Amino acid sequence: MELIKSICIDTLTAIQNEDFMRDKKKPGHDQWKDYGQDIYTFMSDIQQLGFEIILILGEPGTGKSSGMRTLAPNTNIWYNADNKNPVWEGGKAEYGKKATPRAPYHVVPTDYAAIINHIKGGISKGLLADERYAFITGHTETYKVGNDTKERLKILGKLGTKMQLEGKMETVLYSRVEMIGGNPKYILETQNNGFNTARSPQNLLEGKIDNDYQMIIDKLSNY
Repeated sequence: MELIKSICIDTLTAIQNEDFMRDKKKPGHDQWKDYGQDIYTFMSDIQQLGFEIILILGEPGTGKSSGMRTLAPNTNIWYNADNKNPVWEGGKAEYGKKATPRAPYHVVPTDYAAIINHIKGGISKGLLADERYAFITGHTETYKVGNDTKERLKILGKLGTKMQLEGKMETVLYSRVEMIGGNPKYILETQNNGFNTARSPQNLLEGKIDNDYQMIIDKLSNY
């Protein structure tokens, strides 16, 4: 049996939205709860479980999930918080559908604790490799600084935007779609352009790369 080398948490945005809707039903709900603190703690927990995090940020439909298509079968767990069916070729055979997820490689979680508990269970059963990677996806928001428009991870609440959560990771990539000859090409930007929070280790990746998660793992493991 192949050891599991990676996980994909898809997306932080969906988990935040679930948290918000649960909180909204409670008496005394505060719409400005600091959800960024929960994300910070969650990412710290993932790191303490031995994962190197690769944060993938972008608008819906820009290829964040389909980067999993290049990973070897049975070596990745998809934490499908967006509760969507795989839309890339071979995705349904590998992971199943959202209504019938293929265990243990496809989980539909509703909160951070469910993900952490599932990972701990896999580690205790010896299913995960010693060197492991976590692709964590999230949506972006734009904000103004003077006359400039910039991008960052979308966070509900006020404090989270000041916590610089992207600073916890060495690798933050932005998903984009470029039209070439009338056809969409899905890419990842790897370096800060002065208007976003992209970053990656020096000389590890070119400025723009295909949304190929296996290639990213290969580069990081040999860095």
